[in-house]
Amino acid sequence: MKFTTFTSRENHLDTEPLLIAGVPRTHPPQLILRAVFCVCLFVPVVGSADQPQPFGDVADVSTSKWSFVDGQSDEFNGDTVDLDKWNIDTKDFGPWSWEPRNVSQKSGSLHLQMVAEDHQRRGQQLHYSSGMARNDKTITYGYFEARIKGCSRYPGACPSFWLYSIGPENRYKASDGEIVAYSEIDVVELQQSEYDFEKKEHFPVTHIDCNLHTVLMKDGKRVWSRPNNEPELCKTHFDSPWDPREDYHVYAVKNTPEEIIWYIDGEEVGRKPNLYWHLPMHITLSMGLRFPFVTYKDGEMAPVSDKTTTDGFPTHMAVDYVRVWRLAASPKSMTAGNVDWTKAEYLEKEKAKWDANGWAWNQAKVESNFIEIDKNQDGIASGLERKNWFAKKN
Repeated sequence: MKFTTFTSRENHLDTEPLLIAGVPRTHPPQLILRAVFCVCLFVPVVGSADQPQPFGDVADVSTSKWSFVDGQSDEFNGDTVDLDKWNIDTKDFGPWSWEPRNVSQKSGSLHLQMVAEDHQRRGQQLHYSSGMARNDKTITYGYFEARIKGCSRYPGACPSFWLYSIGPENRYKASDGEIVAYSEIDVVELQQSEYDFEKKEHFPVTHIDCNLHTVLMKDGKRVWSRPNNEPELCKTHFDSPWDPREDYHVYAVKNTPEEIIWYIDGEEVGRKPNLYWHLPMHITLSMGLRFPFVTYKDGEMAPVSDKTTTDGFPTHMAVDYVRVWRLAASPKSMTAGNVDWTKAEYLEKEKAKWDANGWAWNQAKVESNFIEIDKNQDGIASGLERKNWFAKKN
């Protein structure tokens, strides 16, 4: 049975007193701490032997619209990583080298480590490798929760829990007419130490990021929207009164067709309207390389070789559990996130993509592609069929 530590949010914005374990926050701190200790000692996270319950006040996730997804959830209680759930040998990208040997399971938690090791990839000299665990099944709308302890190394390593789409086959036209080519929801990114342009210094370890990223097609080109260049659209953060390296905390996000809401230790810490995050995404845990070991060049991260050090390495993040609830499909979600396309739907989506890229439309070629994709000849280009076809092409 797993237990968790309840941590209150210091900068709660409500005007009503915050209740902690049934005790108003206006009571003396000693009384609050005593009440919290009692709750932590005796109340388990799981609500029944059959199915876990969301942590904190996320009541609607328990209604009939939501269903617990065992195949994308994990308590990490076994001796080894469940490779039916987690792909730990993922494709490297940028300055990140993901190695299966950096992912392990022990003492009821998943451990993802980062180590200092010089190596080369495609002629580029790199200095660190780390671990990633990704669920290769996709999901769009749901509630995603993990209990995580940060890594000891700071700055330089970023424990992350996130969702992201893969593959150029995943494109759609948003309600505002934008063609969306990529969706990423960062449930949490810890210890990033990004640069604070207002204070002219790097953010402290207590600055916790809960951000969004997307790629839109503009005049045939892929254009990134990120927290730094589109803060109103993408940026959310939480200033914690505690150090994420010292203990486990519960990080969660709820993604619906209308909005995206972040939670830490059961309390809402931010929300954004859901404009472009309707693509099928993969649930992912990773240890990313950060300042001072990487920098931005031409909008992408690149290694900083002269900052390389072995001090503080190896270091690891620990994940006590991942729990996922799926939101039942709505008319909007079926339009935005449906991964099984008829021939007519495939042609429509391809036409929009070709137009967005400025390509001369060739319907005969696209129809021929559909025949290649539809391996079982059922008249449907499923998400898996399209993914496999694109993988062979690329």
